Amino acid sequence: MELARTEVRFAMFFKMTKNQLERKLKILKAAAVSFATFGFHISDIDNIAKSAGVGKGTLYRYFQNKEDLFFESVKYCADEMYDDICKKLENVSFDNFVEALFDAHMDYYREHGDTYMLVANAVTQMPETTVDFFHELHKEKMKSIISKLKGGVESGIVKNDIDLEILVKMLNVVSQLFCLTKDLSPEADDYERVKKTFVNVFNHGLLNNR
Repeated sequence: MELARTEVRFAMFFKMTKNQLERKLKILKAAAVSFATFGFHISDIDNIAKSAGVGKGTLYRYFQNKEDLFFESVKYCADEMYDDICKKLENVSFDNFVEALFDAHMDYYREHGDTYMLVANAVTQMPETTVDFFHELHKEKMKSIISKLKGGVESGIVKNDIDLEILVKMLNVVSQLFCLTKDLSPEADDYERVKKTFVNVFNHGLLNNR
């Protein structure tokens, strides 16, 4: 399943064999761990290649330079993360939407903490030439969430005087703060208490029946 998703993403650039796709995926994963742990500037191409089990020359067959590798690894992680989050929101009712979004972020963070924080912090690390593209990537991934909320507006459940794009950005930022709070204060009741407060606040401003 994972290889199939990757194949679709890379097919638009150039055709690869199954072994080449697997090799590129290993490099992307190794790069993501390195960039998440050490950041863009400190991460070392030689160490990334070694972690991926390939030579440095092989790595450069797939990526032009360190900047290209950083960009592609962040994009790969963002694709995986947002696809997972959006899928969990597909059949959620609007009354539970905000809470479900927060929980979807937290679930992904618990399973993929390093790569989650790489995506969350990418804009602060990214070379200037790639920042705009990442913002566009994020905007694209938010379309399905915004579309769902538009359905709520049309049905009269969600208020019609809200800028949904700004709202989703706010929810995304708060979700990331939840993950940081959980990391700093691991007690489950702290997360639930903070989440409940934000859910109540957002639902009061979001839903017509609040």
